Amino acid sequence: MENSTSRSLASVELFGRVLSCTSFEDLATCLLEPVATTLDANSSVSLQFFDLPANGHLVGRRSYVGHYPRSVEVYAEGVYNLDPVLKPSLQWLHSGSADQGAYVSLLSQIPGWHDQAYYREFLFEFNIRHVLAVAVPVRSALGSQMFCLGFHRTHEAQPFCSDQVRQLQALVPLIQTVICNLAYRESVALSGTILDTVCDCHAGLGFVILDDDLLVRHANRRGLMQLGLYESGSRGMQAAGVLGELRQRLLDIEAGVGRRGRFTLPISQPHLHMPSQLDVDVRTFRANSRTYYLLVTSERSDRKRLDDCCAAFGLSERQSEVARLVCAGQGNGHISRTLGIT
Repeated sequence: MENSTSRSLASVELFGRVLSCTSFEDLATCLLEPVATTLDANSSVSLQFFDLPANGHLVGRRSYVGHYPRSVEVYAEGVYNLDPVLKPSLQWLHSGSADQGAYVSLLSQIPGWHDQAYYREFLFEFNIRHVLAVAVPVRSALGSQMFCLGFHRTHEAQPFCSDQVRQLQALVPLIQTVICNLAYRESVALSGTILDTVCDCHAGLGFVILDDDLLVRHANRRGLMQLGLYESGSRGMQAAGVLGELRQRLLDIEAGVGRRGRFTLPISQPHLHMPSQLDVDVRTFRANSRTYYLLVTSERSDRKRLDDCCAAFGLSERQSEVARLVCAGQGNGHISRTLGIT
């Protein structure tokens, strides 16, 4: 009875400490340390991976608990490509396939692992023999990410047993909740920074959502004015000429949810508040069993300023898409549906 009570108290303390992790800076002390102690691991590490279309994978934030901190930098410099435990995670990250849940891996279950270069050139040097890992995939407005947490034992230690594997599996929902919360908070913070920067550059964008009958279902004032669908000072729509041109352009975009297109729309009668031509980005999505078109409009000068801001922050094309939608006034829900993020 006393042992059961002690285990319950330890479990409550562990959950409380992990849930107190509210920033990536706390990851080592609030998550890695207590879980490593529970698993009787000698060291532990957490790494964040991004997929970059032009440059392969990028190692982002990293945290470490143990006696060999240099091992994290060596691993991040490219050794991770040799890691058989990490390989399925990177394949998922690069494929862009459907979401999968977090999962636990044990290095000793991979045939021939001790004969591979990963063991000879990395694990042996840093006195790591046994590895128990959990991979947490995350999709946010910034794209796909993979967080990999590894728990290690030295050559002198006993291997992780089946009970400890089950312990880590039981902790997966807790770990996934904390990691996803941190990633989503970072996504919101970065989106806000991008929005503030773009606003400082006076590069606001317009957006209009049309249904499959080309009726305006949602929009901001700038988008309506740029497309000539809103006459300043009145509530009437000037739909005929512009909608006719839009209809033809939309028909040229390949059918299907998630399809994208971009075209330049000439404005036949521009005035002081309307440019002579617009860049229009189109994305299709479905809601309530209907197809909708999201049109993001930008004047040529606006687009250049926005692209300059995205380049200054070193954003990928995927992240730049998010920035354009944020600047068009879209919320997280709309951005997720538009870009197919779940």
